[in-house]
Amino acid sequence: MTRQILVVYQSRNGATLQLVESFSSGVKSASELIDIELDIVERSALSATSADVMNADVLVIATPEHFGSMAGATKVFFEEIWDDCLHQTQGLPYQLIVKAGTDGAQTIEGIQKLANAQGWKEFRPPVLVVGEITELARESAFEIGGLLAVSLDSDLI
Repeated sequence: MTRQILVVYQSRNGATLQLVESFSSGVKSASELIDIELDIVERSALSATSADVMNADVLVIATPEHFGSMAGATKVFFEEIWDDCLHQTQGLPYQLIVKAGTDGAQTIEGIQKLANAQGWKEFRPPVLVVGEITELARESAFEIGGLLAVSLDSDLI
């Protein structure tokens, strides 16, 4: 059985992409220890479609904080998939990764409101990185990727 993890991200300067890469590495590392096959599909926020979301077993949204909110491309993603996914993706597990310059609070709150309106279920609290990407930040993203993979294998999500 193959399970699909859709990672939708925006990364203008590469910082958020580093977290996405660490997350995906965590999934791949854990996939060596589990019985199911995992397919990681990475899409920029401007190219992800509602079909991508509807085909996913788990959605990961990775966004930088811009001007105290989610990136504009992340907003476009929600606008583009909204009507098609509303009522079609109820219960979809999602994980949020935020690369913030200040505190990330409004970014997290905004995305959680949209996800709740879609009926999506938060897998774990957001991975929030404020400031520079450190080894600890990369490890946090790696660990949540591994935990998500093991949870899919165990049918915990």
